[in-house]
Amino acid sequence: MLYAQSLRQGLSLSFYRKMDREIFREIRRNGIKAVELSFGFDDYMNSIDFPKNWQAYANMAQEEDLELWSIHLPFSARLDISQPDEALRHITLYIHRLLVETAAKAGIKVAVLHPSSEPILDAERPERIRRSREGIIKMQSVCDDNGMKLAIENLPRTCLCNGSAEMIELLQGTGAGIIFDTNHSLIEENVHFLTELVDSGIKIHSLHISDYDFVDERHRLPGDGINNWPALIAQLKRAAYDGPLLYEVSRQPKERKEISIDQLAENMQKLAAGEM
Repeated sequence: MLYAQSLRQGLSLSFYRKMDREIFREIRRNGIKAVELSFGFDDYMNSIDFPKNWQAYANMAQEEDLELWSIHLPFSARLDISQPDEALRHITLYIHRLLVETAAKAGIKVAVLHPSSEPILDAERPERIRRSREGIIKMQSVCDDNGMKLAIENLPRTCLCNGSAEMIELLQGTGAGIIFDTNHSLIEENVHFLTELVDSGIKIHSLHISDYDFVDERHRLPGDGINNWPALIAQLKRAAYDGPLLYEVSRQPKERKEISIDQLAENMQKLAAGEM
């Protein structure tokens, strides 16, 4: 068995933009074993009301034999741990803390956090890095208290963590780990980015798998882009990564036809088998 075939398959619920029993059933029927909750603030707090209804969703997942693996904390220009506005930053940290505490009760193991929003001007970058690091340390403490792992995501364009050196500098000594997104690196070759992260010794806690064109993030299926999948998988193996191969693809990628769950599941099998 290949290394990638030993890893369970996972999917971000951003593919559906909602969750219910039928979605859980369809996901599991296609051989996918783990999911990431990935919604905006309004969905978490109103449409889903996760803080109130977490038990129902946890029960639903258990009954459908589906693992609630991770929760992607909401993000926006206002919900930003590097936010210069201190009042908005406190609100962001409060919301994140509430969702982590709720996720822990539901059995979720990993909290995914963006280190910033954008745009970030060069002149303000050092201060945004300082504030982001401070927020990461606070959220790592919350995760520690709740038996969860904190995974910081590499991001594109002018966001923080748009390069490996900055990401390593930001995270070292915080206790936080990494969620590596294979479609976000726009200023540094993707395999080099991941290699540097692995060399740093910072733990890779989770993944966001999709393909792109090195021009912008595209969230396409692997094989519909430029990623060197054998090289990326080799680095994950070197890091002894044992989480899911978790896809974060768009159901309707820009300039592409809609993707069905069947196509997605077939693509997962090919990637794991080394056919990309």
